[in-house]
Amino acid sequence: MSEHCYFISAGELRAIVGDDTDHGAGQDQHSGVWFLTSIKDRHTAVSQGNGLLLFGHHRGTRPSVRRVDQVTVELFKEACETNNFVETRATYRLVAPHHIDYEMTAMARPGHRPQGRTSFGWCCYVNSPMEKGIHFIEKGLWTYYYNPVHGQGAMVFPTDLDVALREAWGQDAATEFLDGRRTFSHSDSGHTFDYPFYFGMIRGMMFQIMADDYPGFRFYLSPSGAGQSLLPGQSSPAWDFAWEVDELSEDEPATLHVRVVYKRPGSTEAVPNGYAADHAWMEFQRFRAVYPVRGMDA
Repeated sequence: MSEHCYFISAGELRAIVGDDTDHGAGQDQHSGVWFLTSIKDRHTAVSQGNGLLLFGHHRGTRPSVRRVDQVTVELFKEACETNNFVETRATYRLVAPHHIDYEMTAMARPGHRPQGRTSFGWCCYVNSPMEKGIHFIEKGLWTYYYNPVHGQGAMVFPTDLDVALREAWGQDAATEFLDGRRTFSHSDSGHTFDYPFYFGMIRGMMFQIMADDYPGFRFYLSPSGAGQSLLPGQSSPAWDFAWEVDELSEDEPATLHVRVVYKRPGSTEAVPNGYAADHAWMEFQRFRAVYPVRGMDA
C-alpha cells in the first residue's frame, strides 16, 4: 500500500507533504504541505485540514506522491483529459534554516498543446494570523493590503506589466467577480507589486512567498478562504498566488521556482533592526542570487 504523505525535517522547519487524501477538512482535495511548524513556534502555519503550496492541477485529481530523499517530497500528475493533457510535477524541499524550495514543471502531451496562455494557481491556507493582509513593495514603497470581502479586490498584478498584457479579465479593472463567469480571484485590487514576493505575519512568524518570474507572477487574497480561525469570531485567510505561461511546449517543460520563508524575524548582523520588511527584502535578494528572476533587471 502506497503512502499518502511523508514527514520531512531540515533546520528549524518540520513539514508533512501529502496528496489530496482527506486529513481533517472532510474533503479530498488539499494536496501539498499539510503541516508546517518551526522550532520557533509550536503551532502549524497551515489552517486545519488544508494546505500550503496547494497546486490547482493537483487538487482533487489524485496526484501520486513519493519521497525523493529525507528533505524532499514530489507530487506528480500525468497528462489526461481532465487537466487539458498537461503533465505536472511539483517538488517540495526543506532547506535549512527556514526555507521550502518548491519547483513546478508543466509540459503538454504531444498533439495536445494548449492554444495561447495557460494559467496555474496555488492556494496557501494560513492558520489564524492576527492581521489577515500581506505586505509587498508597490511603486517603491512598502504596502500593507487587506481585502475584507471575499471576491472583492483580490488580485495584485506586477507594476511594470502593461495592462494590455494582462489576462483578458484583468484589462477592465473590475473590482468584483461576476456571477460565476469569473473565479473569486478575478477582481482587481487596484494595487501592484514591484518585486515578485510578499509576506504576512503569523504569531510573530514571517511567512514569505517569492517566485522567479516577474511578469508571469500574480498574488491574490481571500479574507476567509482558509475557514475558521482559532481567534474567536475570526476567519483564516488565503494568501494565494498564480502563474501565467504564454505558451506550453511539448518538448521543454515550463518551470517555476518558488521559495517559502517561515522564520521569526530578529536582530542580526544582516538586519540590525530586526524589522520583518528588511528580513523579507534580504531573503528575496538571496533567492534571486540562486534563481535569477525572469523579466526583471539585475
